[in-house]
Amino acid sequence: MKRIPTNSFHQSSKGLFRSLKGSGPDDVARFEDAFAASTCAGRAFLVGSGTTALYVILKALSRLAPDKRRVILPAYTVPTLTLAVKRAGLVTTLCDVDPATFNLDPARLGEVSGNDTLAVMPVHMFGFPMDLTPIKKLAEERGFFVIEDAAQAPGAAIDGRPVGGLSETGLFSLCKGKIISTFRGGVATVSDPKIMDLVADEVDAVRRQTFSQNVRIWGTLALMAGAVRPEIYGPLYRLIAPFKSTSLHDHFEPTGGSPLIARLGMEQLSSLEEQVMARRRNGDALYRELSGLEGVTLPRIPDTALPSYNHLPIVVDEPGMLARIQRALFERGVDTARMYLKPIHRIYDLGYPLDTDPFPSASRIAEGLMVLPTHPGVREKDVEIMIQTIQTRAG
Repeated sequence: MKRIPTNSFHQSSKGLFRSLKGSGPDDVARFEDAFAASTCAGRAFLVGSGTTALYVILKALSRLAPDKRRVILPAYTVPTLTLAVKRAGLVTTLCDVDPATFNLDPARLGEVSGNDTLAVMPVHMFGFPMDLTPIKKLAEERGFFVIEDAAQAPGAAIDGRPVGGLSETGLFSLCKGKIISTFRGGVATVSDPKIMDLVADEVDAVRRQTFSQNVRIWGTLALMAGAVRPEIYGPLYRLIAPFKSTSLHDHFEPTGGSPLIARLGMEQLSSLEEQVMARRRNGDALYRELSGLEGVTLPRIPDTALPSYNHLPIVVDEPGMLARIQRALFERGVDTARMYLKPIHRIYDLGYPLDTDPFPSASRIAEGLMVLPTHPGVREKDVEIMIQTIQTRAG
């Protein structure tokens, strides 16, 4: 049977073949300029991953404040970000998340930041923008930087401004499963002039993508373009499933971007508005109908925010109900996913005690969160199936 995958790959076959033709390094500059314009950031730098984007930003900020070594991350986010912090010679400190928004809790930030804090990294989780005002205010008072993680949020906006350009620095991921996906790739955005040249130096210092890596990237994307079609994904699910990411790295190697990644990214950047409109249509419909269900929590959206819906996350309080919902949706042709199954401190050893839970909100979200597909391949009928199935199982 046909089955809607959790993630999609929004690039036409023509776009894939157009990406093979280019003018070399000039393609990188064109993409960076276009990306910076789309986020209203001063400059954008193409690198090999979102984790690399964080790494080059941290290296640059460390040159401005060499006596500060702590980087604050939300306790519930992509765990491998801690590898970039470690590689940059810095130390990760965690902050619990707001159970209402699933994003870093500004009310807890004062408790974990201090004189040795270099930066805090709020994350627009799943493409849901968070209000950065209280975080930026505290950063100004205490003298640390704000790195805006918009990895899952291209096309999202708050207060009429696109995310990723709201702070001194920001980052995006172009890896698989993201709204703009080149399989490998990331972007560092910089709006503070005194940081731009420092980030440029760090980008120049990382290893470039090799020809063979680019060949693998293009070939993988070509396979993905076919594999995520519902008529293929469903019948071949047992063959495709083993290739999904199920493990975390314990090592991180920073890499640069390439003209191929730039051309692939430019193809998708040109259709970003169209894709986000489709995601917002699907996501808004799901959000409207699933809000208020007993035992189910959706992230609160600030009044002035426009999510880009990388996925729609929901937290189901009862584990048995969560499993039943996932199973019922799968049987009706809709794939779902669990994301980060534990808070960061229970995945990597950061020195936190394991006999107590310093991050209860992060733990609750990790234990009960599942994501629903919202990508342009999701049809109105699929949205109705998700709504009916969850309402029935949660009712």
